[in-house]
Amino acid sequence: MISHKYKCIFIHLGRTGGTSIEFALDGTVHGWEKHWTQRIMRRKYKNYWKDYYKFTCVRNPYDWVVSQYFHNKQINYEWYEKTYNVDIKTMSFLDFLKFNNINFAEEKLNFFLDELDEIDYIIRFEELQKGFDYICDQIGKPKTLLERIESSTHESYMNYYDTQEKIDIINEDYREYFEVFEYEMVNTI
Repeated sequence: MISHKYKCIFIHLGRTGGTSIEFALDGTVHGWEKHWTQRIMRRKYKNYWKDYYKFTCVRNPYDWVVSQYFHNKQINYEWYEKTYNVDIKTMSFLDFLKFNNINFAEEKLNFFLDELDEIDYIIRFEELQKGFDYICDQIGKPKTLLERIESSTHESYMNYYDTQEKIDIINEDYREYFEVFEYEMVNTI
């Protein structure tokens, strides 16, 4: 999303608290364009790209995928049914990991963020409010307590990694993400 009021561009990776950030910035939850990649935003906002403050938010890959799984089971299940003819509501977590590995292999780090040196700040989901407060200071916005919007409901994310196979899938699929954003990789259960 772009905010001309605060002269900033937010690159919203899904399931990272981004809807709460968008709402705090302009009181709106944006539609399909809210998950545009950095490449698309650079092109769409080319007149502002150089001068506007650019930021994004990342999340521990283990937690991120669990959140995706439950969000899709609880909210986005019709899209999976229409697009892939699968019933995600009954899909196990392991089957979801395998399904994503096959169908979304290209949608990893460099799909969404292709030039990290262009990003002014990266918020870590684990410190979402603290990171957003920093952004507010940078863009001249009064600090705002973020609301929880579109949160999925589930147990602690590590409860879902109860087999080595699950851990191995995430470690392989998100290896670059772990390295670039310095998240700790679990090697064994």
